[in-house]
Amino acid sequence: MSGNNVFDGLFSSPERDIAASHGNPVFIYHVDDDKIAKSRDLDARFQEVYAFLHNELDTADVEEIADRVMWDNNSDIEDFADILSPRLGSDINGAYSWELQRLRGRVAAYLGFDAIEMNDEYGTSYLIVNPQIKDE
Repeated sequence: MSGNNVFDGLFSSPERDIAASHGNPVFIYHVDDDKIAKSRDLDARFQEVYAFLHNELDTADVEEIADRVMWDNNSDIEDFADILSPRLGSDINGAYSWELQRLRGRVAAYLGFDAIEMNDEYGTSYLIVNPQIKDE
């Protein structure tokens, strides 16, 4: 998934009410549990995460940003403004956090996952990163 999509994927929620709060209609997607990455899955493969982010961000110093990506931690994310390039092309509140979520999804796709678990303002959400996953 790419193009004008800010996240290179599709956010989903296990809660119908949360999904419906973004408007109708609500679509249903199925992703096998073992194809949904969690932070521990990324951490277990941290060397691959480092290598991917090194190439993606074109920077040698990826350890600190990789830690943020792996553990879904956007604290002080503006400190990485010099290496992050949000899709929105702006530095509005949230743009760097959204870029971190996009990178988290790109890492998950690179590692062969179909989706990745995220913590956001709704609790737990999932970013579906495999374009072959279609609504039911």
